[in-house]
Amino acid sequence: MQPIWLESKITVPIVSEKTIERRRLNELLGQKNLARISIIRAPAGYGKTTMLSQWGRYFDGPVAWLSIDATDNDPVRFLKYLIRTVAHAHHNEMDLHLLSHFKDRSQLPIELLVDSFLNELGSMASKVHIVIDDYHLIENSSIHNVMTRIIDYLPSNCNVYIASRTELPLPLAKWRVRSWLVEIGMQQLCFTYGEVKQFYEKQSLVMDDAHALQHVWEITEGWPAGIQLAGLSLSTSEYSGWSLQQFDGGDSFVTEFLLKEILATLPSATQDFLICTAILDRLDPSICDSLTNRSDSLDILLELERLGLFIVRLHTKEPTFRYHHLFAESLQGELKNRYAKDVICSMYQKAATIYRENSDFISAIELAMNGQSYELAEEWINTFIVDILAAGQASTFIRWVQTFLRNNYAVHPETMVMYAYTLALDNKLEESYRLIANLESQHEINQWMDNAEYRRAAGDFLGVKAYILILRNGDIEQAGKLMRKRLENRPKNSKWNSISIQHNQVEPTLLRTSIGGRGKLWQDEEVMAFFELFRQTVFKDLNMTGYSYGIRAEMLYERNRVKEALPELEEALRYGHRFKDPGLLVPMYLLKSRIYMVRKQFVAAHALLDYAMERVKEHHWLNALYAMKVQVYLQENNIFHAEREFSKITMHHGCKVESRQPFCTLTHVRLLLAKKQPGEALKFIIQAKTRAMQEGQVSTNVEASVLEAICQAVLMNEDAALEALHEALEQGKPYGYVRTFLDEADIASLLRKYMNKRQSGITAHWDSVPYSYAEQLLEDNKDGLQLGGAMDALTPREQEVLQLLAGGATNREIASRLFLSEGTVRVYLSNIYGKLGVNSRTQAVLLVKEGER
Repeated sequence: MQPIWLESKITVPIVSEKTIERRRLNELLGQKNLARISIIRAPAGYGKTTMLSQWGRYFDGPVAWLSIDATDNDPVRFLKYLIRTVAHAHHNEMDLHLLSHFKDRSQLPIELLVDSFLNELGSMASKVHIVIDDYHLIENSSIHNVMTRIIDYLPSNCNVYIASRTELPLPLAKWRVRSWLVEIGMQQLCFTYGEVKQFYEKQSLVMDDAHALQHVWEITEGWPAGIQLAGLSLSTSEYSGWSLQQFDGGDSFVTEFLLKEILATLPSATQDFLICTAILDRLDPSICDSLTNRSDSLDILLELERLGLFIVRLHTKEPTFRYHHLFAESLQGELKNRYAKDVICSMYQKAATIYRENSDFISAIELAMNGQSYELAEEWINTFIVDILAAGQASTFIRWVQTFLRNNYAVHPETMVMYAYTLALDNKLEESYRLIANLESQHEINQWMDNAEYRRAAGDFLGVKAYILILRNGDIEQAGKLMRKRLENRPKNSKWNSISIQHNQVEPTLLRTSIGGRGKLWQDEEVMAFFELFRQTVFKDLNMTGYSYGIRAEMLYERNRVKEALPELEEALRYGHRFKDPGLLVPMYLLKSRIYMVRKQFVAAHALLDYAMERVKEHHWLNALYAMKVQVYLQENNIFHAEREFSKITMHHGCKVESRQPFCTLTHVRLLLAKKQPGEALKFIIQAKTRAMQEGQVSTNVEASVLEAICQAVLMNEDAALEALHEALEQGKPYGYVRTFLDEADIASLLRKYMNKRQSGITAHWDSVPYSYAEQLLEDNKDGLQLGGAMDALTPREQEVLQLLAGGATNREIASRLFLSEGTVRVYLSNIYGKLGVNSRTQAVLLVKEGER
């Protein structure tokens, strides 16, 4: 389902003709202000929105405006709207490809999405001004982290302006010290005496009595809303003096004044309209007509605008409005006073249904939740859960369920199973595990899983529990039992089958992911018993099955069983292309290029990596591919080109966002070693090991320890080098690590020294590692990479290409015969060369000829 973009949220609000021009405030913002961020903070009624709207209208250049509402408390929705508003203001197409990055990515670390946005901002030629209004409505800490990252790495061509009623939970002190911040508060926003006089003149309320004008200014203390209220009082009381004498600027007076001196003076039909529509965040005439059962909503809204009765136009061309927050809050309070709770709930339900009929299911569910129509809200949640999660709004779904639970609503088991799964996708594993345990306890009491009504929920429960067990502690045996039980129950189609979950969002190797065991390699027999449950059953068409091939390919490679790894790798690539999943494709491209590199087929490795770079856009995936190219160049002893490729990893259009990938960090270590800087390399190794230990990452810890051993050896610290190598062996032995050791060129001499020292008998504390393990690694290093039977690894299509090649066909002729592009033919040839262990067309043809003899 395509997202419904509310243009009123991303359009600078209209400034009334009766609004006075406050040049001093525009100067505070400064059209040439070098501050990264300007914060306008004051309570309601101080004219924050009016100030920014006026500045935005008169500013020389586009202003990207975002009006926040309660539904924006989802980091993905927030960031989507932020991207959309910049694209809208600048007539830029960044949203077309950036928003595609959000599809089905409930796990994607939000900082990577932010970095992609920053990358686009930095590449824009024009100045970018971003206004975020009503930021106080944001309560999600993840969004505060988003804003912190945006400001910390904001490109030099950008400025951000935030309006809020409350203190912002952002690192303001840090930004003040760095002179990045401009702050505008109540003192600056208050009207001066001259501005009060000018305001009333614009309102055609000329006061000849300077004492009365001075009284208004002193009593209101320049509070813009108070001054407007006093003006309205003057116009309705014929300057009786009542309002001026009674006005004290307090909240209670504001509410009383709005209700008694404004609302009560309007026709009863208009009062009913105002109170009924106060539940809406935006006032669209057609929706107001449907809600109030009338046909003149547009006329009423335009008349309210004409009277200046606390209504704000949101769109230049369309008559879309919202009530001023003070007015809306007072009206909602009056709604509770005038109507019974069940009547109010029916109003919310009716409004929700209208939005549902207009396909705005997010707003519909929000209104149903606000009106405590929980049963209706849950029904719609279950109907649209696939669209909600596919849009990346997992946080919104989690918030809704938490609201159900806080209000003691009996949530349907299917919703709770979906909730548990979503929590797991959001890496809240302990919370999701507790929820699953609670569902099991409920089953023991009422046997809900045996109820025919809950058959699908019961089946999903088994799958979700299996998924959580794998992510939480790698319990693949128990997960397999649960999946077999699910298959025995003949599962009905699950809603989750409609969501192509990308199980790997950032990791260059699948073994680093939670579903890959974080480097804790399973035994092959055990893992295959589990993977076959996907490959040979109704689950074979899920993208999770593709991950089973990719994970096993990496495991087999690590154990030096490369011939067996290749077909698994190719099958994983097939799934990756089918589901357009870079989280599966990129690790497989890296693994395949690593195999080429070990076999000294550097041309094939570069060609494959170049091919991969053309097919991914996210900078964190590109960083991984650049890092792999660095490693290939280092194997070729080409430090110049290695440094050139590494410089691309941290390049971010001037805002220098350092890569957080350990893969890139350890690639940097190898580059520093090649440049004879082992001391500097050690600093990065310690960083990588510290983070790996915090995350429980076995594979990174083994790799970092191996590199630490090499660094210490270069520094002539033999004892430290051998201790680091022992640490790597100790961690790698339980899981059968081999290639992580063998892929480092300098490991053989260290292994021999380690074994010699073991034989000396002075290293009893090293007995935790079997001597045979080190001995076998050294033996494997002598043998090299044994592929054998590479011709059999060619796919049918590759065999067709090879036959035409052997027949003397050119690339163009092969492309024409097989209906391919020449670029695709080159990729096929690169793959063929890699599998055959050759480096050129001539060698491939000779190999075919020899086989024919």
